[in-house]
This record gives sequence, structure tokens and C-alpha cells, in this order.
Amino acid sequence: MQDQYKAKGNEAFKAKNHTEAIEWYTKAIEVDPDVEAAGAIYSNRAASYTALGQFDKAVTDGDNCIRVRPNWLKGHFRKAVALESMGKLDEALKAYDGSLAAEPNNEEIQEKLNSLRQEINNRNASAKPSTIKTADQAKVLGNSLFANGKYDQAAEFYGRAIELAEGNPGSVPDTEKAAFYSNRAACRQQIHDYSGVIEDANMALAIVPNHVKALLRRAIAREGLEKWKKALEDYTLINQLSPGMSNVSQGVTRCQRAIRNM
Repeated sequence: MQDQYKAKGNEAFKAKNHTEAIEWYTKAIEVDPDVEAAGAIYSNRAASYTALGQFDKAVTDGDNCIRVRPNWLKGHFRKAVALESMGKLDEALKAYDGSLAAEPNNEEIQEKLNSLRQEINNRNASAKPSTIKTADQAKVLGNSLFANGKYDQAAEFYGRAIELAEGNPGSVPDTEKAAFYSNRAACRQQIHDYSGVIEDANMALAIVPNHVKALLRRAIAREGLEKWKKALEDYTLINQLSPGMSNVSQGVTRCQRAIRNM
């Protein structure tokens, strides 16, 4: 029955009747949404949603395709195309990367990746913090610049995210606001501005107590300033909150050794 519904959907898709195609594909998926064979149906329905401009639904179908067929190119590709159509370039880049991992020699995907990387680089080069209107947009640019090793610029965009969030109380969840500070702390960590790291980590922790990433960044900064006892306090708390992190265990060992040698 699933194959029959899928065939009907394919006929409608070829006729560019995407609404009807979605109806048939939905019936096909409902027969068994979790079998591997449903992957192709999710992929086809994602293409139909994209054709209708319903990109959020196409992304969801891309994810479902990946769920049932994780090593198949199509789910990653459908998701990437929808995200790119939504202007979510950085997320699209990750999805295209997933496509290429599934099929490393695919020239079309390689070209897509090269083109999208250039578009992102151009966007990043021309963007100015003062022109950014939403905290989320500022965060996206900060993340992109950080990934490209441009830590000073990334810090400016995280700062803009903080400014926009604080200027419009309630517009951003506290967890997200704390992440802006923690992310800027990560930038400052990369350029060895340890006092700045501690300042931002403290702000994040004032918003979300026991924020693990902020604690870790503060611990590393305190080590950098040779504040061994304070760093050990942070590492010990992190171990309680999130046991088993190897870098934390190593930090504890370093601090204990330094304290013994004081």
C-alpha cells in the first residue's frame, strides 16, 4: 500500500501538482513512518513543500528522511535546499556538508558548498554590528565569524546580540542571553583576554547559575591568570554538574599540581 500511495504522489509531482503530491506522500508515510523505505517518501514530500515555498515543513521532512536513512544524500540535500531558501545560510552549509559526507565525490554538492561558502564570506565581510536588527541574526553572524577564526569580529556581533537582548527585555530567553555572554567569553579566551572572559562568564552565570560552558571558560581564564584555587573551585563544580568531561579532569589535575607547588 505504501508503494501505491508513493506512486500516486510521484505522478502528481511530475505533473507539478504539488498539493496533491503531498496528500499522497502523507498517506504513504502514515502506513509506516519509521521504515527505511519511508526515507524516499519524506524526501519527495520535502521537494513538494519546497516547490510550494513551505520551507519549514521541507526542513522537517529532510530531518525525518535523515532519521530513517542517515547515510543517504537526499535527506541532507532536501534540508539544505530548504534552509538556503529561508536565508539560513550557515545551517544550510552544515546540511550540505552532511550531503557530501554521504557522497564525497558528488560534484554538484561540492559546487553548492563552494558557492555557499563564498556567499557567507561575502555576507560576513560586509556586515556591520550596528545594522543588525535582531539578537538572533547577530548571534548567527557571531557564530559564523567564530568558526572562521575571526574572534575579534565575532565578539562584536555577540556584543550586539547582548545589546539588542538587553534593550528589549523579554524578547530573548535567559538561556539564550547567557549564551551570548558565554560565546563572547569564548572569543576573548581565544585572544587571551582572560579578564574579559571572567567578566562575561560572570554575567552569564548571573543570568543562568551553574551555566557549564561559562564555568568552564571562567576556569580556563582563572588558570591563565594563575588563580589556581579559584579555577579549581570552578572545575570541581563543573565535575558535579556534568561529570566525566576529560578536559575538566585535566584542569583539576593541573590546578592541584600548581597549588601543591605554591
